[in-house]
Amino acid sequence: MLKWLPSGRLAWRLTAALLVLTGLAWHFEAASRLTPGLLEPRPGPLVLDRTGRVLRLAPEAQGGKLITLPEGAVPQLVAAAFVAAEDQRFWRHPGIDPLAILRAAMSNLSHGRIVSGASTLTQQLARLTYPGPRSYYRKLVEMGRSLRMELVLSKDEIMRRYLDRVPLGNNLMGVEAGANAYFGKTASQLTIGEAATLAALVKAPGALNPYGPHRDRLLARQRWVLSRLARLGYLSPQELQTRHSDPVRFRGNGPRPPAFPFEAPHFVNLVLARERPAAPGSQRIRTTLDLPLQRRAQAIVDSHRTRLLKAGASQAAAVIVANRGREVMALVGSCAYGPRDQGFNNGAAAWRSPGSTLKPFLYALALDQGFTPASVLEDVERRYRTPRGEFIPANFDRVSHGPISFREALGNSLNLSAVHLLNLMGPETYYDALAGLQLINRPQFPPEHYGLGLVVGNPEVSLLQLAAAYACLGNGGRFAPLRFTLNSPQEDGTPVFSPEAAFIISDILSDPMARTRIFGGSSAMNPPYRMAIKTGTSTHFRDLWAVAYTPDYTLAVWVGNFNGRPTADLSGAGAAAPIVADLAEALFAGSSPPAFRKPAGVATATVCAFSGLKPGPGCVHQRQELLMAGAEPQAVCSYHHAQEPWHRMPANYAGWLRQRFETSGAGRFRLADFDHDLGKTFRGPVTANSKGAAQPRRRGDALVLGLHPPPPVGDLPPARDGGLALRVSIIYPLPGDRFLLPPRAEVIRVTSKALCRDPLNAVTWFVDGREVAATGPPYELPLDLSRGRHRLTVVGPGGQGDAVEVVVQ
Repeated sequence: MLKWLPSGRLAWRLTAALLVLTGLAWHFEAASRLTPGLLEPRPGPLVLDRTGRVLRLAPEAQGGKLITLPEGAVPQLVAAAFVAAEDQRFWRHPGIDPLAILRAAMSNLSHGRIVSGASTLTQQLARLTYPGPRSYYRKLVEMGRSLRMELVLSKDEIMRRYLDRVPLGNNLMGVEAGANAYFGKTASQLTIGEAATLAALVKAPGALNPYGPHRDRLLARQRWVLSRLARLGYLSPQELQTRHSDPVRFRGNGPRPPAFPFEAPHFVNLVLARERPAAPGSQRIRTTLDLPLQRRAQAIVDSHRTRLLKAGASQAAAVIVANRGREVMALVGSCAYGPRDQGFNNGAAAWRSPGSTLKPFLYALALDQGFTPASVLEDVERRYRTPRGEFIPANFDRVSHGPISFREALGNSLNLSAVHLLNLMGPETYYDALAGLQLINRPQFPPEHYGLGLVVGNPEVSLLQLAAAYACLGNGGRFAPLRFTLNSPQEDGTPVFSPEAAFIISDILSDPMARTRIFGGSSAMNPPYRMAIKTGTSTHFRDLWAVAYTPDYTLAVWVGNFNGRPTADLSGAGAAAPIVADLAEALFAGSSPPAFRKPAGVATATVCAFSGLKPGPGCVHQRQELLMAGAEPQAVCSYHHAQEPWHRMPANYAGWLRQRFETSGAGRFRLADFDHDLGKTFRGPVTANSKGAAQPRRRGDALVLGLHPPPPVGDLPPARDGGLALRVSIIYPLPGDRFLLPPRAEVIRVTSKALCRDPLNAVTWFVDGREVAATGPPYELPLDLSRGRHRLTVVGPGGQGDAVEVVVQ
């Protein structure tokens, strides 16, 4: 037993030692394991313009400025410089360099302290990937990781990952970031002297800061790196001598390198919020932006700030789009990116009321549904009943223009005729067209929510969305979303309008004669070349818009205040159009843009300038008009008779003509089938009991409202289309209108108005079943209504008529 005990203790100790060694080995093996994902650098996005110019470098997770090398071979000069400076046997050793370790150990022992390291580039990469406090144990772990790294990565892959991570001072990580910050170049563009300078920095990035007090030390080490390059055969003695004398020129003269570019901030913010790098692991986002054009656009917008401030507008935004690829070439989000006037907001992306800028899409839709640019629209005052209340549109100039051609109505952006056109077509189809252009941002609201206000700016849109919609017209009626990056798919687009309709709308908007009534005196609206232009102004002059486009480009501008404050009566033509004009001048550089290409389906015809019909013998004023093939007018003009100077209009313009007559502005306009003496045409109302009154309805004729006998009070539905389907209709008051009696008054005066589609000598008015009076053109009658519910009825010869119920309270 006594002899057995020592042997047992020895076995126990050997077993314990083996367990400890096994544990240490397992722990070392686990500690030195590699996580492949960690070897890949994780930089912040690098946003570039279309030619590769840097717009912004977003910091990586720790706040460093890291730019990875582009795909392809590692720059040879840069790799050679770092090998010479840090690890001359890099291409031969297995991850650790035993000779370097021995040399460093002997040097440190002789000095009694650490004066030399032996870390290879692979070991440095391991330390950069797994940072932590330095110790002999961590050194062993780094060596283990380096050996493993060499087994799973090629030398080129290790070199790339090292050059992407190496710290170069001033919070810069990687040779690409260092080359950009210190020399304004990419790493592949560096000279051998500049590459040696970056390699020299690695020894002590802070102490050797190129912008610090010890630049001479950095340059001395750079010369040492160059000497090592020559010794390793990368430089000849003659090249070494030349490179020693080459000056090293750093960017800037301040205490730190110039800041990385911070260009097009609103655009870049938008891109970073919606886009990702082109390939997994890539940090580069190549955008569609043209940096020189962006800078010019920003300068132009800012140059108008003083002018706009005087009129109560503190901000503006602009967008330039290349139509063919729907590429955003420039985006200015505010006059200046900063806190002044809420300049951090992006006016190009904000939803705002677009005013009249949506009108061209209604007119394009109308062309596809059978209208022509020669069609005559009613531009007269009218009230409309909508689900949200009574709608009373008015033109910007507060003037009604009577019968006006489709071309002039759009060119002059007249509200009355646009609402009339939408009322004829119905809001539903127009709503669907706007949705196809991605201009309905709140699809939870149906067409009825917007009503006839769809055409004058009720749905809010952004400047970018508006530019995309106008680019659709420039692209022959095909819509596709805007592109912000070059790698995003380029769509052919979805047809929203026919090419013929898109071309005709573009021709109207680029026709200076079509807009002379309202915009003839505006130089910004009449450039020296053909360019389609449309403006818009929202309620209370809050949002001011101008959009111009050619076959190649769309330019869009918004002016206003980010807090929604109204301006001092500014308009789109006065505020935004001058900015568009300056942008166009910068874009086209004095040359004329190409003309819109006419599709084969567009024809030309001669029409009467007033009626839009085929000219007759009395049509002195004629013009050439674009029409879709097959839509040429066949009916002969009824406005003009031979040997007569008058423009004879249908009876539905009676109210408009009477207003012109009373202000001595009737000119040669007359009502068809009435005396040319307007004083006789517009005689006053005749009471039912007056002798000699015109007989509007023969005794015994049935009182017919529409096509049915008069229903009981309260059951007559309002005309859905505002009365246009009836030959005689009441256009004011509207069904369900309520009137408030003035204080201490027993009655209220209401002027009832009828619209006749035929030239009737007179119509008869009834109030609560009692015949009140007969009226001729313009078929209006002042009525004194007392408190209570009243039924107003108008009847023409033959019993055709209309009725409404109103309440006085």
